[in-house]
Amino acid sequence: MLRKIKYLSLLLAVSFSICSCEKVIDVELNTSPNQLVIEGNISNKLGLQTIKISQSVAYTEPNDFPAVKGAVVNVTDDQGSSWIFTESAPGSYTFGPLKGEPGRTYSLKVNIDNVLYTASSTMPDSVGIDSLDVKVFNFGNEKQKQAQVHYKDPAGVANQYRFVLKVNGFQSRSVYSENDRFTDGNNVPSVMFFNGKNDDDDELKTGDNVEVEMQCIDKNVFTYWNTLSQQSQNGPGGGVTPGNPPSNISNNALGYFSAHAVSKKEMVVK
Repeated sequence: MLRKIKYLSLLLAVSFSICSCEKVIDVELNTSPNQLVIEGNISNKLGLQTIKISQSVAYTEPNDFPAVKGAVVNVTDDQGSSWIFTESAPGSYTFGPLKGEPGRTYSLKVNIDNVLYTASSTMPDSVGIDSLDVKVFNFGNEKQKQAQVHYKDPAGVANQYRFVLKVNGFQSRSVYSENDRFTDGNNVPSVMFFNGKNDDDDELKTGDNVEVEMQCIDKNVFTYWNTLSQQSQNGPGGGVTPGNPPSNISNNALGYFSAHAVSKKEMVVK
């Protein structure tokens, strides 16, 4: 019995010693160098087409991306047309009015300090939004309103889509993308859960103005947006630092170059 008491006393002493002698360990978090970020869009709507160029920042820093000035930006198509985009604002390069054509492949060239970045994207045929309405979800005694878009997917063709949701002019922080892997040729209802300025602002209210833009995108651009949407639960809330989605731009640049056909509709929530 005495041996057991001595053993327990020794174990408690050792445990106390371990708990009271905490060593502070400095963990060095490696931060990658800034990378070029290109966000390029060519749509089938006549207007100003825009290529935005900036620098990435560390994941832990605020999302204030420094503009890249002085780039030479050129867009061509597979029919031999060429357009020089000029810097209309710091880091924003525009040309217009210009209207992209479905079926054509557009190529982007960006020259910055004699370093060339290239990308290409083929504009799919347009698929229009048939209608917008409100989908009501019941959570116990509470009801939640969310936007729902309806469209007809063309049969026998691989289609990919990205949606941009705005409520009262504010673009939802969520990324919405889908393809027709399981809906080929169907009438498709697609619900978009709103992600507002704060966690409490996550549903539609009577009187809200809702705008949805539907983009028909090619496969590489879909891979970018779909990867980004899957990472929406990462980061501080999900516990995993999100990685960079695969870009269709060369030379290790981040971002995307998208030639897409668009359809828009608006509604007021009742």
